Amino acid sequence: MRLSCSENYKTQSRNTEKLKIKKKYVPYLFLLPSALFMILVFLYPLCLTFKYSFFKMSMLNPNSEFVGLKNFSYLFTNSDFSRSAGRTLMWTICSVSIKLSIGLLLALLLSKKIRGIKIYRTLLLIPWAMPHAVSSIIWAWIYDGNYGYLNYFFMKFGITSQKISWLGERKLAFISTVINDAWAGIPFVTLVFLAGLQAIPESLYEAAEVDGANRVNKFFSITLPQLKNIILVTSTLTFIWTFNSFNIIWILTKGGPVDATETLIIKIYRQAFGKFDMGLSSAMSVIVFLILITLSIIYWKITVTDEE
Repeated sequence: MRLSCSENYKTQSRNTEKLKIKKKYVPYLFLLPSALFMILVFLYPLCLTFKYSFFKMSMLNPNSEFVGLKNFSYLFTNSDFSRSAGRTLMWTICSVSIKLSIGLLLALLLSKKIRGIKIYRTLLLIPWAMPHAVSSIIWAWIYDGNYGYLNYFFMKFGITSQKISWLGERKLAFISTVINDAWAGIPFVTLVFLAGLQAIPESLYEAAEVDGANRVNKFFSITLPQLKNIILVTSTLTFIWTFNSFNIIWILTKGGPVDATETLIIKIYRQAFGKFDMGLSSAMSVIVFLILITLSIIYWKITVTDEE
């Protein structure tokens, strides 16, 4: 009887240990499909891109030649690449500035208790929910030099006496693509700022009113300081997404006219699938990746600091 009890105890102990082992590895089994997907779709192509950046290779020529850092040295001494990088930075700064300023203004308006506020908030989501390809095609119709709505209204109200080629002139094409990108991104920024505004305690504003503060004083002494971390995080995320934008520019101008809207992402695409130069395009991709990963680290540090 004692032997039987001892055997039962040992059996139960073994079963308990097996169950603990199963519970330990079950989460990894659930994560395995996602991990494989990430490896195949992101990590493997990323490793190939880093590899190709050290080679002189073309899609038209099966033979490749190891050149080391020559692709990178060529890009850093190439004025065309420098202009594309500066243009990308300027395009991103302009678009992000519009998104943040108008997004904050709309968030302040939508935080007020007015009739039909839920309808306005729902309508705000339309540009964000709409695919960039669809919205860009609509904006292309609006900007059309011959039949576009923008020229129609400008001529109808006497703002201009002749048709304007919005996507055919360098400066106008640059501004037009910025406006389209900002229009698509403003709703996200607005919703984030709106959530931050609603998290600010009303007692702070009530105390400021008792001290005689007006709206401007309350905005700069309460609203902005309370939204500081949210503004930093939103700015970083928006900058990364805008810097990496492709669809809007490609559909509207394909980087033209005369490279006026050719950002680094457009240049990489042209180099790879227009000139079939996989070596230089991979080197450019690595540079863009390093820029974006740096911004991601900044975002991570801001988030960690905020949590602490």
